[in-house]
Amino acid sequence: MDTVLATNNETWGFWGTAERNGYPVELAWEAASRFLAARFELSAVRTRDLLDTRFGRHLADDLSFAGTELTAEIITAHLEARFSAERRDWVRWVRTALRDLDALHH
Repeated sequence: MDTVLATNNETWGFWGTAERNGYPVELAWEAASRFLAARFELSAVRTRDLLDTRFGRHLADDLSFAGTELTAEIITAHLEARFSAERRDWVRWVRTALRDLDALHH
């Protein structure tokens, strides 16, 4: 994914939660967007829409387990661990969130 789209949900979702949690919001948004787009083969629009959901809010909250000094590399490593083969729950959660998005748009 070459383009990272801006959030449509600055008060909730990933963006709003990352901001409230004191994370470097733009850096976290870009790292999460790039990771999810690559891992799940998502377009920029679907990636943005996914991060703008309740799933995005919980994903941003989960970054608290990545440490206090967040960098793009740390965020990516944290997400790689969360979405590893051993953590199928996170993969299922993404797929459920994407199905919910599809149902809203149809």
